[in-house]
Amino acid sequence: MHSTPSISFALLSALLITALTNSVAAAPDSHRLQCRCQPSQPCWPNNQAWSAFAETVGGRLIATVPPAYQCHDPHYDSDKCKEIQEGYFFDHWRQLQPGAVQQTNWEVIGDKGCLGFNRTMPCHQGAVPLYTVKATTIEDVQNTVRFAAKHNIRLVVKNTGHDYSGRSIGASSLNLWVYFMKKIAFDDDFIPEGAPSGTAGNTAIILDSGVLWKDAYKAADEHNVVVVGGAEGTVGTSGGYCQGGGHSPLSPRHGLCVDNVLQYKVVTADGELKIANAFQNKDLFWALRGGGGATFGVVVEAVYKTHPPPKTISFAAYRLLFDATKTRQQVLSSFLSHQPQWSDAGWSGYAFIQSTFMSIFYFQPDSDLHTANTSFTPFLESLESIGNVQINGTIRNAPSFWESFKAWMPPPNSPNAGTPVALGSRLIPRRNFESLKDVGELTEGFVRVQDALQSYSNPYAGMITHLVAGGQVSKGSRAETSVNPAWRNTLIHVVATTQWALDTPEAIQKNIARKLTAAIQHLRDLSPGSGAYFNEADPNEPDWQRSFFGVNYPRLNSIKHKVDPSGVFACHNEEWSKDLIR
Repeated sequence: MHSTPSISFALLSALLITALTNSVAAAPDSHRLQCRCQPSQPCWPNNQAWSAFAETVGGRLIATVPPAYQCHDPHYDSDKCKEIQEGYFFDHWRQLQPGAVQQTNWEVIGDKGCLGFNRTMPCHQGAVPLYTVKATTIEDVQNTVRFAAKHNIRLVVKNTGHDYSGRSIGASSLNLWVYFMKKIAFDDDFIPEGAPSGTAGNTAIILDSGVLWKDAYKAADEHNVVVVGGAEGTVGTSGGYCQGGGHSPLSPRHGLCVDNVLQYKVVTADGELKIANAFQNKDLFWALRGGGGATFGVVVEAVYKTHPPPKTISFAAYRLLFDATKTRQQVLSSFLSHQPQWSDAGWSGYAFIQSTFMSIFYFQPDSDLHTANTSFTPFLESLESIGNVQINGTIRNAPSFWESFKAWMPPPNSPNAGTPVALGSRLIPRRNFESLKDVGELTEGFVRVQDALQSYSNPYAGMITHLVAGGQVSKGSRAETSVNPAWRNTLIHVVATTQWALDTPEAIQKNIARKLTAAIQHLRDLSPGSGAYFNEADPNEPDWQRSFFGVNYPRLNSIKHKVDPSGVFACHNEEWSKDLIR
C-alpha cells in the first residue's frame, strides 16, 4: 500500500475521529454526510476490508492527509515542510498531492482545516478525503466505484483538482485520482462504436482521463491538428471541463468542447464500463455533454474531434492603466462596445479587469498582422481619445495555435494556486450589445460589480471577460448536448473573482460569499433568461437549476436517477445543494 506521507490506517482513523466529531456538525455537506457511512460508525470498513480493497487496486491506496500536514505540529518535518512551502502556491505541485485541490477554501470545513505553514496552528483533516486510489487502469476505477457503492462511502473523482465548486474533494470520502492515466492517441478516421455501416469517420484525438490540456495541445500540434480545449494548460481534458461545457479560445471557430465529443467510455455507478455515443447509451451521452463532471459516471476515455490547424494565428496582448473614476467607465464602454465586431472578425480571448487596469489577451486564427491590427486599431484610437490611459502591448503573429498558447501561459515561477478563491459568473447575450444604451447599461453593471468587490474584498478581486462564444457556439443544438442553452445566445462569459487570506475567519468568508452573490445580481438583472456557466459559477447561485442548466434540468435529473439511483456520484441537485454552500 502506498502512503503519502506514510501513515497507518489505524493512525489515520484515530486522527480523524476527533476531527469528524467537529466537522460533521459544522460541515456544509452535513445533510448528505449523515447519509454516508462515517469512520465512527459500525458500517465503516475495518482495516482488513481496506487492505483487501488495496490489493484490488494494485496496492495504490493512499491514506490521505492535507497537503500542509508536515508543516504543523505534531507532524512537523522541517525538510518536508520546506518542500511544501516551495510548491504550495503552484498548480504543478498541487496536482501531484493526493489531498490537494487548486483552491484551498475547498480543503476546509467551516474553520476546520490545515492551511499554510504556521506549525502551531491546529491541523484538521477538514474536507480532505481519508483515502485516495492512485488509479492507473480502468479496472482500478471500476473496483473503486464498486467498493464505495458497497460500503456507502462518499466517492469523489479528481484529476488535478481544478474545480471552483469543490466537487473533487469531500469530507470522509474516498478519492478516485485519475491523474496518472495519460495515454494519448489519434485516429484519422474514427467511427463511433455501434455506428451503422457507411457512417463517415472523423479525425479524432483519444484521451485517457488523466491527460492535461497542455499535453494534448502539444501532441495535437505534432499531429498537425487542433482540438477544442481549455485556456489553462493544467486543466484535465476528460473530466468536469468538457462535461460541464468547456469553453476555449477555439470555441467561436469550432464550438464548445461538448460540441466536439464523439464518444465516451465511462464507468457508471454499478462499476460497469459503458460506451456512450450517438448510437448507443444515447441518453447517457447527452447527459455527459453538459450535465457536469463525475455526476453520471467516471469518464475513462474521451474521443474528441480534431480540426485542421490555422495557417497562422495573431494574438493581441495589451495592458491598460487608467484611473478609477470617469476614465474607467469610458475604457470599459469602449472595450465592451467592440466585442461584437471582434467576434465577427474571428477574435476570441480573455481580459482581466480591475478598477485601474485591464489586461487583454485575444487570438485571431488565420490572420496576418495587417488584418489583426486593422481590427484592433479603432479600439486603441478610442483609448487615445479618452486620454489618461497608458497603453502597453502589441499584436504578434505565431505559426500555430500551440505557439500562441505557450505565449499566453503564465511563467512557471508565477504562483497560481494554493489560495482561497470564490467566483460568480454570468453568460451575457449578444442582445446586450445591440445599442449604445445597452452597452451603457452593461458598462454600469460592470462598474457596480467592481465597486462591490473592491468594497469588501482584497486588491486581487476583479472581473474576467471571456470572448469565447458566438460563431460556432451559437449553432450548437440542445438535442445533441445538455449544456446550458444560454450558451447559444451568449457573446461573452463574465466571471467575478475574489480571494482572501488563508487565516481569514469563517464568518468573514461567509460574508464575502454572500456579498459576491449580491454583486453578481447586477449582471443577472441585465440578462434575464440567460444563466451562468456551471464550471465557473457562484456555488450559491440563486435558482441554480435554471441558471446552470436551463430547460435541460428536468431531463438531466431524470437520467441521473436512472443511471445512478443510489447517488454514488455527488452532483448539484436538490439532495446535494447544501454541499455547494461554503
